[in-house]
Parts: sequence; structure tokens; C-alpha cells
Amino acid sequence: MKKRIKNLKRKLNRKSKYINLLDASIAYPEKKFVIYTRGRTGSTVLCDLLNCHPDIFCDVEIFNFIYAKSKVAFPLKYIQSCSKRADLNGKSVYGFKVKIAQLRIEHEYKNYDKILLKLHEEGWKFIHLKRKNHLKHKLSNILASETNIYHIRGNDSENGKKVNVDCDLLMASIKYSEEIETTEETNLRTIPHLKIIYEDDISESSKHQETANKVFRFLGLKEHKVKTEYKKVLPQDLKNILNNYDEVYNYFKETKYSEFLK
Repeated sequence: MKKRIKNLKRKLNRKSKYINLLDASIAYPEKKFVIYTRGRTGSTVLCDLLNCHPDIFCDVEIFNFIYAKSKVAFPLKYIQSCSKRADLNGKSVYGFKVKIAQLRIEHEYKNYDKILLKLHEEGWKFIHLKRKNHLKHKLSNILASETNIYHIRGNDSENGKKVNVDCDLLMASIKYSEEIETTEETNLRTIPHLKIIYEDDISESSKHQETANKVFRFLGLKEHKVKTEYKKVLPQDLKNILNNYDEVYNYFKETKYSEFLK
């Protein structure tokens, strides 16, 4: 009976942003965390790894309109309601992913930095997931947009499509990405957090267990074996995806971003 009730609650949850707040029988999580990130940073892989832990329910980007359906008027109440999904799934730890653009642009929170600080004050732990290679970060966005392939799993075949990029636009995107990163770091300046770097911690599968264990320790949990079927979408050699690789190489080779071409 209890399982049937929880299944019903799960279905109802899709129809109301705050419905779980009304049900005292659904427990709040014992531990909770936020993955503060952007797109194409390996957040799907990280979430998949963390969900291998028997205590963790790592949720989607709950402020993405695909899931929120519309603007969220009361973000803190919404987060509280979403956090009860852990109990609905038999877990005691809840986490969700959120992008800075979702908070300050899509949902237009003028005080989004104060929302983050309030979460910290309420016991949420923060994980800042980022990329160092801004050039490949932008190219990953471009390739995903052009091919509509955002993730590759298991035996999925890789898309062999090559793209042309406008070097001036790519440079502008990289500089904007740097500005966003600075803003993210400013947001977290007074909030203790764990930093996860895509290139160091996510991109190679050989690092996945070590990275997951690092997060588990940060959350005060026991280590647990992890695995994921997700694979990298962007090939290591940029010649395999850029029709105008030589043009891109010559454009960036004398800039501080030349190291990102490797």
C-alpha cells in the first residue's frame, strides 16, 4: 500500500511544483547538494555516477523549462518540494543540477545569488562543475547543436559530421564563457564548495571512481562502486570535427588559447 501511495505521489508531483510540501508523510532528505554548472560540462555523467550510490537521488536540471514547465515564482519552496523526491525514490540524499543562465535569465531572478546563499545557510552543499578548456567547451556546444546529439551511451555510434565555425564568433563565445565563469566563482565566493573540473575529473573514465569517491566524502557518505555508459561526444582531435581546422588553428595559435587546440 505504501508503495502504491508513493507511486501516486510521484505522478501528482509532475502536475504541481509544490505539491510535496503539502504531504508531511514524505520526508525531507537527510543530506542535500547542488551541482552548479553549465551545459556540456559532464554534468550528466557526474549525476549518473552519483546515482550509483544507494543513498543518492541526483535529480535533473529542475529549473529547466522542460521539467519546471513555466517560471518558478517561489524558487526556495520549489527546491524544498523537489527535494522530497529522494524519499519518494527510497533515498536519503537529494541533489539537483542548476545553471546560472536558468536562474538569472530564464527565470529572471534578480537576487539569484542570495538564493544560492540561502541554500547554503539551510545546509545545502555545493559542487562547482566547470571546464578549463573554453575552446573545446564552445565547440562541444556547437557540435551538439548541429548534430542534435548531446550524449552517447554504450554501443551508440559516434556521429562523423564535421562543422564549420566562425572564428570571430568562437572567440567572442570563449570570452563570454570566461565572464560567466568569473560570475559563478563570485557567486560561490562565500559558500564552501567542492570544485570538479571536467578535464581532470570527468573526461576520462579512469578518473570516474576517484571523482565519485571525492564527492561521496564531501557529502559525508561511504564510498561506493560507480560506473556509467556515457561516452565523450567531442573527439580529442579537433581535425575530426572541424572542416576549417586550419583556419581555426591559425586564428588561435598566437593567442593565450593556443593550448586549448591540443
